[in-house]
Amino acid sequence: MTLPPSSAPDTQKLHWVDAHCHLQDPRLDPHRPQVLERAAEAGVGLVHVAATSESDWPAVAALADAHPEFVLCSFGLHPWFIHDRHPHWLDHLRDTLAGRPAGIGEIGLDGGMDDGLEADRDAVFLAQLDLSFELALPASIHCRGAWGRMLDILLARPPHPAGLLLHAYAGPPDALPALAAKNVHISFGGTLTRPNAKKALKNAKKALKNRFLVESDAPDLPPTLAEGQKAYFRDENGKILSEPAYIPYIGQLLADLRGTTPAQIAAETTATARRLFAPLLT
Repeated sequence: MTLPPSSAPDTQKLHWVDAHCHLQDPRLDPHRPQVLERAAEAGVGLVHVAATSESDWPAVAALADAHPEFVLCSFGLHPWFIHDRHPHWLDHLRDTLAGRPAGIGEIGLDGGMDDGLEADRDAVFLAQLDLSFELALPASIHCRGAWGRMLDILLARPPHPAGLLLHAYAGPPDALPALAAKNVHISFGGTLTRPNAKKALKNAKKALKNRFLVESDAPDLPPTLAEGQKAYFRDENGKILSEPAYIPYIGQLLADLRGTTPAQIAAETTATARRLFAPLLT
């Protein structure tokens, strides 16, 4: 399934929240002002920017400082980038979180890496997840190829006091009710538009009301565009990059899949995002 060839003008008038993106990514450096402008034009009123490693925490903080009414931020260690963490990274994370309203993320597990760091990756994830429970802060979670382990961890714990977000959810549809009972949310982005995204489509239809959000994951996981539809911008290799301005298209597709309207999806996902990220809005 691909995005409709039109610009979906009705969705452009709605208010959206991008629940998960990485606007600090260096690939966006030459384009960032235009990316922010297009997001506003598309009706995206809030973006949640998640860090990936200690090295990009300052850039995430700078974005939040420069755009306090637009950017919400989270700090954490992504499972791809644990190898260069500081020996006292957890203390550094605590100090960073104490200095501003922020969540924890992007954290998680990844079973697709062959680097011998599986035990470290597990320990780093659990330490950050524990911290999110302790501080009652929302956490944004990555999971790829490790759904058995991830579900074992999340479903064995009590409901999260603030809420968790499994971004770009690709887990089993039948786990959605149990996850919702643990105050876990899911989000949908560009992968939903891929022709072979059968599981994502099923999850989009089965997602529980008030437990799902929309995301761009910018600059990664861009949507599949309709033939002839021009991308906003590409990287130096010609690859389409994602950005928050694509959020209305994801919302339109979700509305079609769930038999409702873009206005309803916008209102529901915005309310859910504001509830989940409430500690970041203060």
